[in-house]
Order: sequence, then C-alpha cells, then structure tokens
Amino acid sequence: MIEECRDKLRQAEQERDYALSHQKKVEIPVEKPVLYQKCGNCNQTAYLRAKERYDTQREKLAGRYKAKTAMYEALMFLLIWYSVSTTLFQIILSKIFISDCVVFFDTIATFIQSIAGWIILTGKNVAQISNGISNPVITGIIYWLIRLLICGGCLVGAEILLAFTGIKIAGLYKKYCWDMITILVTLISMAIAIYFGDWIKRVLPINLLFFLLFVQLVYVGIRWYVKGWRETRGYY
Repeated sequence: MIEECRDKLRQAEQERDYALSHQKKVEIPVEKPVLYQKCGNCNQTAYLRAKERYDTQREKLAGRYKAKTAMYEALMFLLIWYSVSTTLFQIILSKIFISDCVVFFDTIATFIQSIAGWIILTGKNVAQISNGISNPVITGIIYWLIRLLICGGCLVGAEILLAFTGIKIAGLYKKYCWDMITILVTLISMAIAIYFGDWIKRVLPINLLFFLLFVQLVYVGIRWYVKGWRETRGYY
C-alpha cells in the first residue's frame, strides 16, 4: 500500500510538472468596472444617498467626540484644581514644610548677601588703585567708576546667567515634560512631601522644599534621557 501511494504521488507530480511546462497562456480581456460611474439609468442616486448618510453620521460622531473631549478636559481641570487647592491648604497647615521653606529661602538670601558683600569688597579693593592719583577729584571719579563697573558687571552677568538658566529649564520642560505626567508627578511629590514630611525628616534629614526640587530635577533628567533614547532608535 505504501509503494502504491508513492507511485500515485510520483505520477501526480509528473503530471503537474508536465502541465506547468506545456501550459498555454491565453489572455482574456476583462472589463474593469469603475465605482460610481455615472450612467443614464441610476444617475448616481445610490452613491449620493450613501454619501449623504455617511456625512450625517460623520457629523454626529464628530459632535459626540467634541462633547466628550470637552467633558474630559473639564473633568481634568476640576481634578487638578481640587488637587492643587487641597495641597496648598495642607501646605499652609504643615508647620514642618513652612519652616523648611523659610530655612530654604533664608539660606538663599544669606548666600546672595555673601556674594554681594564679596563683590562689593572686591570692587572696593580694586578701586584702591586710584589712590596713586594726586588729584582728589579724579581719584574720586575713578574710584567710584571702578566700583560701579565691577558691581554692575557682576550684577548684569548674574542676571544673564539666571535668564539663560530659566530659558533652558523652560525649554527642557516644554520639549520633554509638557504633558499630564509632569502634573501628576508634581502633585504626587508635593503630596508625599507634605503629608509624609514627618516620616521623611525622621528617615532622611533633608529640607522638604529642596527634596521637591531634587525630585523635579531627577524627573526631568529621566524624561530627557528616555526621549533621547527613543529618538535615537526611531520611535519618534
């Protein structure tokens, strides 16, 4: 039985090969119908009716989509407003967070005062080179001119540096973090710092406001790295 099946299979393969090698190609003209071609009998009545139904359904779906989008945006706005308001109220009631904010800004003010005092002292010391001039009027003019140049130059340089840093951070936020995830991360980190501030201070003695800024810095760095990694691999 096996040999008989093999013979039949071999014969069928030979017939197939013979048919493939001796087949005759015949071209048969086929008329291709054109969709919705105008004719005297129908005058595109079916097409026009279908198109009208399609347009009506599309307008209805577009209206429903706009309504749902507006409802979603309004709901998200209310949720964000509620989260922000409750978080701000809790900030006011949190003595630890308020004290950390005071310490944080007091440290920044002290640092700025130290830098300003150092700049003024430097300008004063540099302006002492005008003491070698015998004319007291020219000496006073040069003295205050040097102090103004040093203090003004340092002030302008600090403003330019702050403006450049702010623009750079805003650009990074807009390019990599301008979405709902950033809002959620900000609200969640603020809620953790406010509601669990006592536990955080016990485990890690860190300023809570500095903790929030550090979390934002780490978050922006992660988003920057992830988006750059996806762009280099063609995911965007």
